[in-house]
Amino acid sequence: MLRLEHVGICAVNTTVLKDWYVKLFDFKIVYDNKKQMPTYFLLMEDKSMLEICPADQESHSLNNKYQGIRHLSFGTDNIEEEYQNLLTHDVEIIEVLKENAKGIKTAFFKDLEGNIIHFIQRPEALHQALV
Repeated sequence: MLRLEHVGICAVNTTVLKDWYVKLFDFKIVYDNKKQMPTYFLLMEDKSMLEICPADQESHSLNNKYQGIRHLSFGTDNIEEEYQNLLTHDVEIIEVLKENAKGIKTAFFKDLEGNIIHFIQRPEALHQALV
């Protein structure tokens, strides 16, 4: 069985980006290689992880429609609370919290280094809706 273990994010400043994810989402640090520019693994509540590692070069943030991986999507059972947390911490919002006709709620925002993150709350899990 395959499962998504972690997603890697290359960062200009790994410590600052790690601190942002820990502060906003209470992710737990489960690995720190203690180098001058550290690599971190952050554990989410569902046991998946984010790896934050040093970037070799800086790049410009792209929008959500360029080829390749463009956003991370975090599912939540309380999107209103998560969204308010973003507003409280002055996070850059790309698309405000909205709900479609099927009751799916979404919001898009950027982390400190311009990576696009997507909150989603569904009335039922997508994989259940497809069965």
